[in-house]
Amino acid sequence: MITSITTKTRLSRLAGLLLMTLTVLACSGVDDLIGQRPARPTPTSASFATATPGGRVSVLLSTDDASNRATPTPFGEIVAPAATATALFGTLAAATATAGATPVLPLFSPDYCPNPSSPPPPDQPTAYSVYPETIGRYLSVGGAPVLLEGFLREWGAVRAGSVVQADTDLTGDGVPEVVITLYDPSLFVEGRPSPGQILVYGCAQGGYRLLYNTVYSPSAILPELRRVGDMNGDTRAELVYDQLVCTAVGCDQTVQVLSWSAALGVFKPLNEVPINASGGKIGIVDADADGVLEISVTFDPAMTTTSGPTRRAIDYWDWDGVSYRLAVTEVSPPVYRIHALHDADMLFAAADWEGAHLLYNQVRDGTKVQAWSLVPTEPIMLRAYAIWKKLLAYIMDGQRRSANTMLETLRKENPPGTPGEGYTLIAEAFINNYARTRDEVRACSAAKTAAGTRPETLIALNSYGYANRTYSLEDLCPLK
Repeated sequence: MITSITTKTRLSRLAGLLLMTLTVLACSGVDDLIGQRPARPTPTSASFATATPGGRVSVLLSTDDASNRATPTPFGEIVAPAATATALFGTLAAATATAGATPVLPLFSPDYCPNPSSPPPPDQPTAYSVYPETIGRYLSVGGAPVLLEGFLREWGAVRAGSVVQADTDLTGDGVPEVVITLYDPSLFVEGRPSPGQILVYGCAQGGYRLLYNTVYSPSAILPELRRVGDMNGDTRAELVYDQLVCTAVGCDQTVQVLSWSAALGVFKPLNEVPINASGGKIGIVDADADGVLEISVTFDPAMTTTSGPTRRAIDYWDWDGVSYRLAVTEVSPPVYRIHALHDADMLFAAADWEGAHLLYNQVRDGTKVQAWSLVPTEPIMLRAYAIWKKLLAYIMDGQRRSANTMLETLRKENPPGTPGEGYTLIAEAFINNYARTRDEVRACSAAKTAAGTRPETLIALNSYGYANRTYSLEDLCPLK
């Protein structure tokens, strides 16, 4: 088994996860990483603000690109949800649509289904809030789902992009449930994201009952079904969908995995935290060929002068025996010098001193990476930063002589009056304090004090646009 959220925020979140897998990533295939199934969930490590090297997985995803969907304007008055037995079951997060489900009591108890018949078509509801009840009543008197789909299309509630599906048993009672993705026809606008819901009906006590629905809101765009079938190899069918929740400033997109709980009589989420897909492409894949399906989200943001240099990344959410969790993130190899520096800093954070030195040397050489032309001081400032971090790595690795050599290199390449002089002063403050105290943390404190007097050191690192990490004084000397 194997973030609207800005790209910078998403990269910050990815870095914390990748720190856990970085060492293995350097010497293993993605199938090894994704295929790990711990007996107990592994807690997520502290977050660092960058992405890490990788790029050894190529997954062809055939999905809709959420970034191409237009952001809607406000749709009008909020319409109350349907007055049925369905109530709120819980939320994944404040920024996502809340999922509705039946309350625990009374439990869903399948008995028998209504006999198929040919009831007259119902009247079109005058308000969207009446649609769920109208649909349930029609099914409960023996109405066929295929005829129901015809009525809904005639009313404008089912269109391209929405479905009426009645071929999968989700509850395990031997009878397929009816799954509908339903537009609000009164707020539908051609060519624009429009609000709607998922409705899931199951037969019980001689009729059909609404077992699950996403909460209705004019800002909650029609969910898209990604899979109605087994995901995690337990021989039971799951329900997988994604949904956009839009405001005037943008849209957040999340993925939800649901499974029927016979004990509770409700659909419960199999992902304990929201699967963020904002600005990404969603896929259902078996990347490690183990028979368990993963959810992949590919982020490949467009590069602009305000975004700065970007790089492709793929999140893999995998079943670990308890829930779907973010198992690994694969990022493309660094093309730009700043990304090689970000990767070197991640290796530094993982105490991979040898790997960090190799990448810091690549930052200095600049032969295999490109410069970002909008930062004219890049060659000087990033070369100086790389030497400063190599000095710290040597200290942590017990190589004080090599650390002193790095200090002399900084002094030679960045004398007083040059753009990189600030890094020389930071290194001198660290070495002088460390020589007296032999305490890395106290020496770091002295270095950060010196850095506070030279703001250009941070300005240079933070000049690469919103798609890249932001550095702070703590990041300049992260020894604790």
